[in-house]
Amino acid sequence: MNSKLGKGQYVGAYFMKGEPPKGEAAAQYAEVQRAYAEEALDALQHQKVPAQRRDYVRNYMDATRLEKAGAPR
Repeated sequence: MNSKLGKGQYVGAYFMKGEPPKGEAAAQYAEVQRAYAEEALDALQHQKVPAQRRDYVRNYMDATRLEKAGAPR
């Protein structure tokens, strides 16, 4: 995943509602989510995310994990 940090501002947040994906869709989602979580963790550890936004990144990645939504690992 190639990304570039640029000037910008926080524009809002949202919550996801509904049932988490199941079966093959859940496996594919979990794989993609893990890859993004690794990128986010790397960005946090290397201070690529502004300090005032780090909690947003952590909370978002935590909220998008299927395990938190009650789906089996």
